Parts: sequence; C-alpha cells; structure tokens
Amino acid sequence: MSTINELYQNVSGKNKDEYRDYLLVLDRMDWHSYDYTTWPCADLSFQDLDTNENYDVWPFKPNLNEPHWVDLNNQFPSGIRRYGYVNKFVMPEQVRELSHDDATDILNDIKDLKDNNAEEFNDQINEYGFSDEKHFLWGIALLDDAEEKAYDAADDFLKEQKAKLDAQMDAHVEAAEAGGLLDPISGIDMETWAAANAKIAGGMDLEEVLKVVGTEKPIWDEVSAEWTARMSQDTTFAISKVYGDAFMNSNIGKFASEETNQGLASSSSNGSSGLSEVMEDFELYIKIMCHQNMGATQGKDAASILQEYGLTVTDWSSVGAHWSPKMATDTRMALQMGELMEKYNAEFASAKAGDDIDF
Repeated sequence: MSTINELYQNVSGKNKDEYRDYLLVLDRMDWHSYDYTTWPCADLSFQDLDTNENYDVWPFKPNLNEPHWVDLNNQFPSGIRRYGYVNKFVMPEQVRELSHDDATDILNDIKDLKDNNAEEFNDQINEYGFSDEKHFLWGIALLDDAEEKAYDAADDFLKEQKAKLDAQMDAHVEAAEAGGLLDPISGIDMETWAAANAKIAGGMDLEEVLKVVGTEKPIWDEVSAEWTARMSQDTTFAISKVYGDAFMNSNIGKFASEETNQGLASSSSNGSSGLSEVMEDFELYIKIMCHQNMGATQGKDAASILQEYGLTVTDWSSVGAHWSPKMATDTRMALQMGELMEKYNAEFASAKAGDDIDF
C-alpha cells in the first residue's frame, strides 16, 4: 500500500516520463483505505490556494466511483467550488424546481442582502434549503458554471455553423473563378474595382482614383455597369463576397502603395482618428450604429454622423467587418448588443435633430 509521503509528491514542472513512477504509485493505491478526512489537506486548506497560480494535482477520493484525483487548476478554479465538492453539497430541491434564470435572479437578490440585512439574508437562504452561507455561495457558483457552459456550447455550435457556411462560400468563389465570372473587365479585376469604390466612398477624388487604376471615366462607367450586372445575376453571392472583402481591405493591388494612401489621406478632410477606438470598444460600435439609425429618421446624413466620431464611410465598413464575425459566434456579445441597442436607441430617440449629444 502507498504511504502518505509517496502519495503526496510535488511533480509540478515535470513531464509525464519524469513522474511515471508517481503515476504507478497512484495506480497501486488502495483507495478503499483512503480517508480524505484525516489525510493531508483534510482541513480543506487547499481551497484557499491562489487561483491565479497553477498547482500540482491533489489526489482525492471521496467517491470510489470517481477518478482518484482532483485537478485544482481546471476542475475547481475557486475555493468555494472546491469546498462544495469536498463537503458533497447538492442544490436544494427548492432551487432545482426553478428555471435557471429564475434561480439565478433569486439567489443574486438574496446575495445583495448579505451586507445590508444579515438576519433577512439567513432567513432567505434557509427558506431556499441552504444549510449555511458557504452552501449558498456554492449554489450561486454552480449556477454561474452552468450558464458559462451553456454559453460555451452555444458558441461552439455557432462557430461550427459559420465554418460550414465559410466552406460553402469558398466553394462558390472557386466555381465563379472557374466559370469566368471573376475575369477582369477591360483590364479591371473585381478587387481593383472594389478597392477603388472604397477609396471613393472614403473621400478620394474620382480623378485621382482613375489615375491609380489607369483608366478613363467612360471605360470606368462601363466596367462599373458590367460588374454590377454580374453581381446582380450571381445567385451564390460569390462575386459579392469577393467585392466585400476587397472593399473592407482596400489597400490592395494598385492601392497598396504608400504614395497612394498618402494621397487618400490628403484628399480626406476628416481622416480616421476614431477608427482604432471603435475597433476596441464594442459598446461604442453599437452606439454609433444606433446614432446612425436614429439620425436617419431625423433627416441626418449617415456620413456626417460618422464624421462626428472621426470616422469615414470606409472606416465604418472596416469596423463592421471587424465586429460582425465576432457577434456571429459569441452568444454573450449578441445578448449584450440587444441591451446596448435598447439603451442607445432610447437615448438618441429622445434627442431632437441638431441637439448636442455627449460622445
């Protein structure tokens, strides 16, 4: 039979080959004789380990039907979860009868009483079947864990679906290329046409754009009409996908040179001072979106609203390309979007056209 000293060894920082003998010790252990109430850490001192640090796996066997160790780094990331596991806490029947959302709301309301009304707090946790404060806090932690797992599962499903759609669109683009739908028109390919349109939308003078492209306006007009016709006839949206990618990342091809981009900067009086900020601030992105939507009902031009935030039309396209994929695969972000839209739609709806708004 393994001894206490053999069982509790510090193998942190070692690879599997280096602690192979330790794994054999664990395998030889007679777990029927293992009394977790008297062996090391029976005082539950391990629950107070720093959650920002990684620790060795602590062997533990309260139930012979479970694995013979507990992973403190992943299985129990906080003390109250470890404490609840050791003490075999279960969720009271009064809470299990509730929906997850109702249980979460009720328990959090009770938690708010903890520092303000200790007597009512204790009455409430007893009413809902908790033995003491630690049992109650464990219950909240368990609900939080279940919510996180549900969100993660939803996100995994969304990512899986997005991957399938992306693969399908890639196949459509390959088919469009093979069928000649993306062949250049009068020497102007789709990427160049899309990038040129992005520069025009961003404030670059048409004459300067045509000079970079290397064409004249009559030819440009014909090319634009033909590309537009191809896009409208493409039921797979492959051409639109290629166009959108090039429009969002317009510093490509003939527009990739530093000299060209400097020309764009000089031709645009507004610049893009707010671009980096909105790329990092999801709430600001939703705020601008709501401002544009409400501004449209008040007769304000969308581009002028963007200027108030230091953005160009091209910037806004890039911002959309940045946040849209994230929202498509992040359930939490999608829910946050709904809350933020409700908040800012109300804010901008109450403001009259021309009113000063605090940005």
